[in-house]
Amino acid sequence: MILRFKDRIFEFSVDAPPSKSVFHRELIVRFLKGYEDDLEVSSEDSKDIAATKNCLRALRDGGSVLDCNESGSTLRFMIPVAAAWVKAQGVDRKITFKTAGRLYDRPLDDLENCLKDRGVSLVRDDSERTISLKGTLTEGQFVIDGSVSSQYVSGIMMALIVLPDSSIKVTGEPSSVHYIELTKSVIDKYENGKHEDFRVEGDWSGGAFLLCLKELIKGGITVGNLDDDSVQGDKAIVDFLKAVGVDELTWDCRDIPDIVPYMAMVAAFRNKVTVFNNIGRLRVKESDRVMAVRQQLAQAGIQTEETEETLTVFGNNKTFDEDMITLKSYNDHRMVMSAMLIAAALGVDLEIDSIDPVDKSFPGLKELIREEFS
Repeated sequence: MILRFKDRIFEFSVDAPPSKSVFHRELIVRFLKGYEDDLEVSSEDSKDIAATKNCLRALRDGGSVLDCNESGSTLRFMIPVAAAWVKAQGVDRKITFKTAGRLYDRPLDDLENCLKDRGVSLVRDDSERTISLKGTLTEGQFVIDGSVSSQYVSGIMMALIVLPDSSIKVTGEPSSVHYIELTKSVIDKYENGKHEDFRVEGDWSGGAFLLCLKELIKGGITVGNLDDDSVQGDKAIVDFLKAVGVDELTWDCRDIPDIVPYMAMVAAFRNKVTVFNNIGRLRVKESDRVMAVRQQLAQAGIQTEETEETLTVFGNNKTFDEDMITLKSYNDHRMVMSAMLIAAALGVDLEIDSIDPVDKSFPGLKELIREEFS
């Protein structure tokens, strides 16, 4: 597919999509508090949100197979939530999680160790790429290392809604602490009886892409549906964009891994040298995003370096003199959007194998692409 950026000046308005982070949590907390509406999949839902809705409906309707598709949030939330829900309902039901893409290969070790201490094991079927729960959850203290993934912590926090005699102890320095705060805010809302206030604010992850596109594109974009008072960690993109335009910049990405690809693309065209720290978790996303970012930037003639936890991006040396750049999607929604940022910055057309991965988080983007970039 070819997206047209060359010799184009853009002027349009676009809203950020609904926040996946908020949406997942709203759906799960509502369900656990006894409100089983709002679970029908809409054509406007991202694939990740559809996966969470389908899993919750399967639990409600007595199903034993929960299809997480490629959604890491769905799997990491629903493993403890499903175990707790089955325990609370007093039913004897085997729960199996289906996966797609790279999801089966993404780590679950710390969550697995936590649940094993409370009587539940995770059984993997490598041929079917499924994960099943074995055993019956026992109440008590759930001890989880929060330094690996905030999703483990959030999943257990939500599971505790139906486990009144249990508690959570988080060890280590929590990663992506803003997401834990987000989980707490949604739980508190429903604990305070505000079950009618099902509100999903705009997504700062998707908004970050749009704001980076605004930074790099010729013309202007008005971006709406972003809450300046949000507790979403990816709101940090605002501070990052204010900081660019310097010789050297170092940025800590521990709490904002999802927007690192976008920041790397901006850095390549705005700074001389940018060092992104704490980026190791990018290697186990929908693609190895460290590798993917480096390969995309290399196609544009931009030098990068990596260590286990750092990505260094050197400024554009303006050697790219083609009318079109060909980049891969890596079957990863973030990398499709990153490819668009490169083309916008270079002012050249983009040939990409597929834009379909954006349905995972930002299905409305395909319509925008058809209207503005084709």
